[in-house]
Amino acid sequence: MSKKEELEGIKTFSNQHRLPKLPIPSLEESTKRYLNSLRPLLSSEELARIEQHVKDFIRPGGLGQVLQQRLIDVDRISPHNWLDDTWWMKKAYHEWRVPLIVNSNWYIAFNDDPNTPKGYLTHNNGVRPKGQFSEWQIKRAAHIIGRMLDFKELLDTEKLPPDVTRTYPLCMYQYTRCYGVTRIPKPGCDELVYTPHPAPAKHIIIIAKDQFYILDGYGEDGQRYSDGDFEVQLRRILDDVLKTKFDPPIGVLTADDRDFWAVARENLLKISPQNRESLTLIEDALFVVNLDDYSTGMDLDKFIRNMFHGLNAHNRWFDKALSISIESNGRAAMHGEHSPCDALIPSIIVNWVISEPTALNASISGRLTTTPRRIRFVTNEQTLKDITEAEKRVGLIIADSDAVILQFSEYGAHFIKKIAKCSPDAYMQMVLQLAYYKTHKKVVPTYETGSTRQFLRGRTDTIRTLSAESKSFVEGMESESLTAQEKYDLLQAATKIHSDYTRDVSNGKGCDRHLLGLRLLLREGESHPLFTEPIFAKSQEWLLSTSGLGAGNRLSGSGFGCVYPNGYGINYLTGDHLLKFGIESKYSSTETDSNAFRQNVVNALKDMKNICECVNGKYEKESH
Repeated sequence: MSKKEELEGIKTFSNQHRLPKLPIPSLEESTKRYLNSLRPLLSSEELARIEQHVKDFIRPGGLGQVLQQRLIDVDRISPHNWLDDTWWMKKAYHEWRVPLIVNSNWYIAFNDDPNTPKGYLTHNNGVRPKGQFSEWQIKRAAHIIGRMLDFKELLDTEKLPPDVTRTYPLCMYQYTRCYGVTRIPKPGCDELVYTPHPAPAKHIIIIAKDQFYILDGYGEDGQRYSDGDFEVQLRRILDDVLKTKFDPPIGVLTADDRDFWAVARENLLKISPQNRESLTLIEDALFVVNLDDYSTGMDLDKFIRNMFHGLNAHNRWFDKALSISIESNGRAAMHGEHSPCDALIPSIIVNWVISEPTALNASISGRLTTTPRRIRFVTNEQTLKDITEAEKRVGLIIADSDAVILQFSEYGAHFIKKIAKCSPDAYMQMVLQLAYYKTHKKVVPTYETGSTRQFLRGRTDTIRTLSAESKSFVEGMESESLTAQEKYDLLQAATKIHSDYTRDVSNGKGCDRHLLGLRLLLREGESHPLFTEPIFAKSQEWLLSTSGLGAGNRLSGSGFGCVYPNGYGINYLTGDHLLKFGIESKYSSTETDSNAFRQNVVNALKDMKNICECVNGKYEKESH
């Protein structure tokens, strides 16, 4: 019996009670990993000084031991997870006051639907001028809405098989944080609207030309409407929006600085009770669908930029956990607010949703459907001023975002496993290390997302990709004096160390979250050179911030923003025969260049292929 067959019939959350709590590593383990990560960055004198700090920190009776005992107490009073229950949402996301747009939210771009009618992606290179919706756009939107509701039904009835690895089950909690979840701005620290699972709402929000409509997903009998029913309803919405008087574009405010948006939202609530009702309907909705009255065409860079932030943040609601944007030529993507769940979970949802193509002749059920209702806002001069100022601030962020996509088709994970004989993820990380070195002639601290989902409510920890071995590898690759065998041996050593670190992180033994917890437990008057030494902060300046989302065979690309203005944010998809990279940096930085980095990713991929083939033989690309 296959694993898939074994999982059939197992309830979605049936493994939750078996999941262990996130462990607390020993001080010795975490400080050793931390020290190892500093070796490629420091001189021997600097390293010796940090080693002394570590020795003092972990000594019997030292401050480290005191903090460790406090952390154990935090764990003992935490019902699920010492990190997630106590700090993670606030410290990683909600206390961050910068706009969500580009800085925090992510995008996952879909492949084109195989049933796209001729002309939509070929006529005028797929570009459609602003002001035009299309019949195909309506059909694809209706299909995606139906599939999103079908996935929710699987989740709500626990018919979705639980995620597992070869050796252990994974936490499914993040799936409950996708539907009906919205972040709301509060001064100093945001909050998520409380949404029980299953999410009780029955409606979706449709945004068109910055106007908001309620689309009911289900009839009075509780059955979801058919795709054909949704098509009828979407046509009604677009007919209305083409002839209506527009309200101001309130959604732009969700792209602003969080404290500014918090004040603007309170102003809206003060103006009229109607605004509370309107905001509640948007915040409670299962998800949002944005119908753009234009399309960016076949240029993937232009397409993903629109999916990332829209045209100056119009026609979006960036606070929603899940939004889907569909251009008038039918191209689509999911956009997400990062705090309730990591992008891996929505990518699994997307993969399921678009696994079935859109029907060109979707059936209409014949049931009585409710007419879509428009959501209106009452505004005043202050609201209009808030929107104008938000547009200016957000416009600068969008104009500074240098976001590009690379699709590399010469080889993929099949080659990496068969000829390179490496872990595909570790290999991809070394590609990025080499590309950075080719571009900047140095190595830098590198963050990779590591999943801790084998633990109850586990989220992530940091895989510190930069190592002494990865530094030797990139330097060796650029050396003319080393043989292919020597370079290949350096690749093997670097990928092995990376795979070991990845395994440790997935087992709850990463150092970053542990050190964060210890530092947050310092009391007034307490400090230690381990934390105050500049290298502690410097080692976490992730000039390369990276994350992989699996094979992504049904995705055209994915991405997020860099976390430092002189760095890169890179998401990658490792398909069997196609590798995809979403790269973002800032135009304002004199150090970074997304196009140059993209070209050096290609160069790194080719150089690494050459040394692997020199050692292990030519790769015969299979037809697929």
